[in-house]
Amino acid sequence: MLARIGWITRLGGPIRGLGPYAAIELLVPGGSLIVLSLLAFRHRAWLIAQLRRRLATFAALIPHAPSSATSR
Repeated sequence: MLARIGWITRLGGPIRGLGPYAAIELLVPGGSLIVLSLLAFRHRAWLIAQLRRRLATFAALIPHAPSSATSR
């Protein structure tokens, strides 16, 4: 019984943090877009780091063709 209470307590904190976002999403027209923008703003440092990594990976995978302007 105590083990069940332990995992419920550990799970309760993050779920309580999502409460205001869920209320906005359900009550406001276009709430999903508003919530996504709020979450992106709240975690913008992490999001920017992830986007930079993805962009660097994508740029490394693109084959670079020689430019025709420099070969004339």
